Amino acid sequence: MSSIHELNDPASNTIGVRTSPEPSEVFRQIFALSMASNALYTSNGIQDDLLQCIQTKLPGIVSAISGQWTVVWGPVIWKAAPDDEETGPSNTWFIAHSPSVLFDDGKEREAYVIAIAGTNAKAGSGGWEQNLGVDRVVDFPAWVTSGITQPPVPVDRVSVVPDGTYVANGTATGVHILLSEHSPPGSASAGLTLYEYLTGIIASESTRVVFTGHSLGGALSPTLALALARSGALKGKALVYPTAGPSPGNGSFANLFAETFPTSPSTTPETRYAVWNRNIINSLDIVPQAWCTNPTLSPAQNMDNIPPIYGVPVIEYVQQITSLLKFSAISSDTVYIPLQSCILPGIKPQTVPETETEFMRVALDQHMAFYSGVFGVEAPELDCKKLTKKTEEEMFLEFPVIGDIEWGKEHRAEVEAAVSALQGE
Repeated sequence: MSSIHELNDPASNTIGVRTSPEPSEVFRQIFALSMASNALYTSNGIQDDLLQCIQTKLPGIVSAISGQWTVVWGPVIWKAAPDDEETGPSNTWFIAHSPSVLFDDGKEREAYVIAIAGTNAKAGSGGWEQNLGVDRVVDFPAWVTSGITQPPVPVDRVSVVPDGTYVANGTATGVHILLSEHSPPGSASAGLTLYEYLTGIIASESTRVVFTGHSLGGALSPTLALALARSGALKGKALVYPTAGPSPGNGSFANLFAETFPTSPSTTPETRYAVWNRNIINSLDIVPQAWCTNPTLSPAQNMDNIPPIYGVPVIEYVQQITSLLKFSAISSDTVYIPLQSCILPGIKPQTVPETETEFMRVALDQHMAFYSGVFGVEAPELDCKKLTKKTEEEMFLEFPVIGDIEWGKEHRAEVEAAVSALQGE
């Protein structure tokens, strides 16, 4: 198999892949586009400055990825607090197009890729709503029936039923943002929403529409794809390629996703990640362990796996935070179940982390560097005027679960009060 070589030109801040024309390489191209959506993940700034930066840099990043890719919609930046210069974007997303991509079935196909960045957990209340919005759920079929361009409405907890199909309120809220924000002036297809663009494309039977994202983008992308598919809005055949995503909904939701987007054995068995419609995850990544609270229903992916994942003895504080996160998920009155996954074996650190900071450093490495190593592609880092770089602590806050641990470390009194209240019940 050919190798993929990272391209990182400091002058242009572009990153991409050069590949030989092998069918498995389409998965690396998709991951490279996913990483391109995360180009601002190390940057802080007001929304306008962040947008100007990625508008300038993204076309070069995308064009450096083999496969004739161009940006045809977006990029779009959304911030819960647009004038806050000390945070990054809450969401970043765009659509790339190629007239001819060699897919894993050996056929050249036109392709559209919807690439969705993970949400910045520190970016005000919006980020926390999407990362921690698991204590309330949305009736997914009811939302689709009412129109997915309408804001989702969480179900009253007393109305949650065992056989319902539910998605986390935070995830549904994030999908609504993705669907309803207009591509801004200076971006491709300015004035159109994602929904309007996708429903307006002219697609043949051979066209593929691929949804991808990493981290929280790994929960948003399959949920967005499922909402569009069940509403009848998609054109062409849709495929989903999430990585490192937490569980977006309950068992019925996971079953509906599997029914709508069936998976099949990889056509390139020597490359385990070369399979569509599965969440590609690292066995030692704590993010995909969220938000299942029932180890019996999902032994490989559940929150009890988090504290001892890098060895024992466990760090008491990590155990406490995990308990609080489990309580938040349990409060939904449903059980989150992972989407169908492809689990890649991780490598444990040589020494067991002894402090919260050491734990988070290992967790961040397993959540980012692991996947970059598998695919041979890293997220580009942009250097633009008016933007500042995140500190290590701010980087921890970037991701679900990892960010929750860091946030709790910075708010110990609140954590201790919450743990005491939980133990008193």
